[in-house]
Amino acid sequence: MSDGDPETASRIDLANDRTMLAAERTLSAWWRTAMAALAGAVGFVRLFGDVQPQWLIRGGATLLIGLAVLIVGIAFRRYRKTSKKINNLEVRSLSLPALAAGTGLLVIAAAVAAAVTWLL
Repeated sequence: MSDGDPETASRIDLANDRTMLAAERTLSAWWRTAMAALAGAVGFVRLFGDVQPQWLIRGGATLLIGLAVLIVGIAFRRYRKTSKKINNLEVRSLSLPALAAGTGLLVIAAAVAAAVTWLL
């Protein structure tokens, strides 16, 4: 918006909107991938539950759970980085409490998946 042209300002605003929406879609994709890894971990234990040694099956599931937690952490960090660059009065990103709540719920789901993996 260097020349004060309203058309240029409108284009910049629209570009900021598109960028923030793309960041939100990317966050959603990361979260879906983490949930798929958690479902895969539980399914892995259920599918191969009778195979011996049990520690090998549970260890494989634990690796998937660890991958899910890593994915959630990366998603949180990347979204925050992008939202800090774009966030202004016209374009609003997810609030930090909402982002932390979603991330926290996925981490709790990972803990439950780990409990199911090792206790059942």
